[in-house]
Amino acid sequence: MKALLLHPPYWTGGKKPLGYMEHPTVPLGLCYVASMLERHGVKARILDMYALDMGMESLEKRISHEAPDIVGITSMSCNFPNAVRAAKAIKKVRPEALVVTGGVHATFVHREIIENIPEIDVVVRYEGEYAFSELVQAVDRGRSFEGIRGLTFRKGGEAVSTPLRDPLEDLDALPYPAFHLLEPSIERYIGVGKTKGFPVITTRGCPYECIFCSTAAFHGHRYRTRKTTKVVDEIEYLMKKYGANNISFVDDNFTMQKARVYELCREIRGRKLSLKWGCSTRVDLLDEALLKTMNACGCEDIFFGIESASQEVLDAIKKRFKVQQAKEMVKAAERLGVKTHCSFILGLPGESAESLDSMIEFLEETKPTGRVLPNILDILPGTELYEKKGEYFRGRSGIPPADVTKTRIELLLKFYMLNFGIDELFRIMPPNIMVE
Repeated sequence: MKALLLHPPYWTGGKKPLGYMEHPTVPLGLCYVASMLERHGVKARILDMYALDMGMESLEKRISHEAPDIVGITSMSCNFPNAVRAAKAIKKVRPEALVVTGGVHATFVHREIIENIPEIDVVVRYEGEYAFSELVQAVDRGRSFEGIRGLTFRKGGEAVSTPLRDPLEDLDALPYPAFHLLEPSIERYIGVGKTKGFPVITTRGCPYECIFCSTAAFHGHRYRTRKTTKVVDEIEYLMKKYGANNISFVDDNFTMQKARVYELCREIRGRKLSLKWGCSTRVDLLDEALLKTMNACGCEDIFFGIESASQEVLDAIKKRFKVQQAKEMVKAAERLGVKTHCSFILGLPGESAESLDSMIEFLEETKPTGRVLPNILDILPGTELYEKKGEYFRGRSGIPPADVTKTRIELLLKFYMLNFGIDELFRIMPPNIMVE
């Protein structure tokens, strides 16, 4: 039995959109699925089309050459169209292969996929490590997979769904991610210089109810944790095997439980590990004392989902914190020398010219030194915003009639000017765009 795990590209052909990132990130979910397959003796491969800049013709050649028995395709909403193109390419050259898809997007539109995309045979809903492994073993042994929980598939021309699995409670029961299966090697992702960074999860889930976020819905607004000793065991393993010296904790809300973060920092210091690290969290889940402890333990970067600098918009999307909290926490982190990365979403319910302008003012006051990410709203399946779009926008389109593209450019220009003093950018600014 040969299983291929596929990460489709985010963009193919033509001019790439504003803000498109060329640098690949480790497909951590596929690495976990692959490690579970290897635990059960299944030969697995990971094919990251995005990292390899691979088109569909090259994929067809690869499938013809390797002849996998089962192909698992992961995707998010933004690259799901390419996941469908990949499925079609696979079936074109190897129609007997079982094509499976999973991930957040597929979970919430599983019946639509099976009913409308004949090239996709099975959808794995929610967490996929155990379900996909059981599916592969069933196919290998010629058994029916109708008894496997968490699947949707086609039977007699109809979409059939098996009961859901319980969420995985013991995250430490998962094997370490199969980084050794990444092509051509892990160095494509971490580089060959002095800094070697790896992603590590310490928790899964988020209990908050932001109306635009499908991740929280995917985990049922639940929050599960790993033992801090097990997390540091994994870090030591990565340091010894790959020379890791920079860790990105990719939890949705790393500081949800402050006592646990203090415990993790004590464990890292107790083992005398020399490493730098970063994390993502909410501005209302931090305080200056915890920031100082994290920074003293190696924390150099924090990603904040600010989303809006308008209190009206934040309240509308149920973000549950105050704009002033966000400003104070970004400034507190920067005072300690911790780079802050601030994400904004343009076009949320309640957006106006004034709320867009407030984002520029936020940057001017807080001066983040990490990155600024001005994202245009994408209404995702599984979210409250998706289910109640008409109610939130009162009949208007998902993107209100505001010049979000102009604001997106202004945010990027303001960030670079504040941090690098690049006045030359004015020479290439489009007409009628001015940053005061």
